[in-house]
Amino acid sequence: MVVPFFRDPDTEVLFGQDGTRAETDIPFAEDVALVEEELGLEFAEPLAEASEHWFGLDSSEFRQSGLVDHARIASGRRLYEANCQGCHGADGDGGGAAARFLSPRPRNFRKGVFKFTSTATFEKPLRSDLLRVITTGLAGSAMPSFFLIPEEHRLDLVEYVRYMSMRGEFETLMLDVTYDEEEFADATEMAEIVRERWLPSELRALLPTTPETPDDDASVARGRELFLEDALTSCAKCHGATGKGDGPSATGFEDDWGYDIVPRDFTGGVFRAGESAEDLWRSIATGINGTPMGQFSGSIGSDQIWDLVHFVQSLTVEAK
Repeated sequence: MVVPFFRDPDTEVLFGQDGTRAETDIPFAEDVALVEEELGLEFAEPLAEASEHWFGLDSSEFRQSGLVDHARIASGRRLYEANCQGCHGADGDGGGAAARFLSPRPRNFRKGVFKFTSTATFEKPLRSDLLRVITTGLAGSAMPSFFLIPEEHRLDLVEYVRYMSMRGEFETLMLDVTYDEEEFADATEMAEIVRERWLPSELRALLPTTPETPDDDASVARGRELFLEDALTSCAKCHGATGKGDGPSATGFEDDWGYDIVPRDFTGGVFRAGESAEDLWRSIATGINGTPMGQFSGSIGSDQIWDLVHFVQSLTVEAK
């Protein structure tokens, strides 16, 4: 679903009906130019050299890192250019030609942050996480399902997105640290930070430690208590006591990409990362990266998360 827009007559800013801004992200090249101008520092050329050394496809450093499956990159790039570039942009900055007309905005991969993962908060996604999103799409957004593309090709696309993201994250980190320290950042140090974050061997999925509990009235009642319990979950503060996204703390939120966001209205039955019990368990357990929705795994037990899942699902049923 593509959300229609209205333009603020005073600011000329485009907004979606859900209140999110729709302006295009500042292209990375413009950010680089601004830093060069403000600091009086030559940055673009040494950054390009450092990026090519540490994350270039022909770089021996990168080829030996084990971070990507290089055999999939060429095919992934072609698929990305044909299917994804119009929204996500040529270099994955979320600023494709169609981006400003979409709400929510296409993901800016350069930050290295992906909302819907099975890994712990702040950790990078597994390949399977990206494959799931590409395969099923994201409900309530303009991100469609690419199920009709053969899985082998979807895996190629996953690899290219991972590559773009880690290289973009390195360049963005270099820019941010250079700006903060007012001198060219240590490229070796920044590369090691990014490489450690993306090492597949260091990533683990958070999975239910117990089978799904019976979805009955008792489970829904326990889930309701948890939902309303400030000390344990504080769900109602944002999502509201009836799950309509109208809690007392529901306003004033921005995501990590700088866009206004609102808590999910559960009664609408639209869940970006999927509506199955397993999908909802994953979202509650791991949180939604880049948003105020944090991880509940470790704070409450697996059975309690199942109870929350059943309560949230009951809100959608009641709304119907």
